[in-house]
Amino acid sequence: MPQKQPEDPREAEALALAQKGIEAGADGNHAEAAKHWEGASDYADAHLPGADIDYWIKSGFGAALYEIGAYERSIAVSKIALDWCSSHKAPLPALSMAKSYRRLGDGAMAEAYLDHARGLVGDAISEKYFDD
Repeated sequence: MPQKQPEDPREAEALALAQKGIEAGADGNHAEAAKHWEGASDYADAHLPGADIDYWIKSGFGAALYEIGAYERSIAVSKIALDWCSSHKAPLPALSMAKSYRRLGDGAMAEAYLDHARGLVGDAISEKYFDD
């Protein structure tokens, strides 16, 4: 079954840019992935501020930033997406923040955001997400 394409051409463009980030990340090219996610985020900021896809892109961008070791920026970007994603039971921003805080040596904040993620999806989120 083919995926439904967004009706708004701006959303379709933002999604296409994000897809490049997904593909690069899946191939292990994390720096390239972060650049694609940043392009998608910049596009969404310019053309779709506050739209659902803007927050979805921010969640992916925050995760990509974590993968390249940009922990402070990952936290900042993930915070933008946190409320929207939480309202959709999507834990990615909380996980990115937990992992970033852990890498920065702030165990209390890491645990707080891990608990936030658990509150969204239950005990499926565990310490195994820190095995990276």
